[in-house]
Amino acid sequence: MINMTHDQFDLDGNFFRQHSDRQTLIRVPFGDEAEDDFNTLGPHARERRRIIVYKVPANNEIAPGKLLRIPFLAFADETIENSDAVLLPFVHEIMRDAAASYGMKPIRPKR
Repeated sequence: MINMTHDQFDLDGNFFRQHSDRQTLIRVPFGDEAEDDFNTLGPHARERRRIIVYKVPANNEIAPGKLLRIPFLAFADETIENSDAVLLPFVHEIMRDAAASYGMKPIRPKR
């Protein structure tokens, strides 16, 4: 469970309001944000923790415009560029893996 204050959530929302062309953002977690989720990822150094924030496309039938916060572990010496070109493939792979683990077929977005 993610424990965040309203102001912390609003930072992500502000980013997407200021950068309306973006769908993703990567950042370090706030305090113990997503602690339980990170603990499921096995032993790791806390400084590897990142949150990828994904803005669900407006044409999505299930959660249009919703911000999904995805716990992610960077490699020890890795710098991850904060751009959609780099982050969207990570998000899509995570979503495909999650769908497969639940026996679901990926949903193709409407065009």
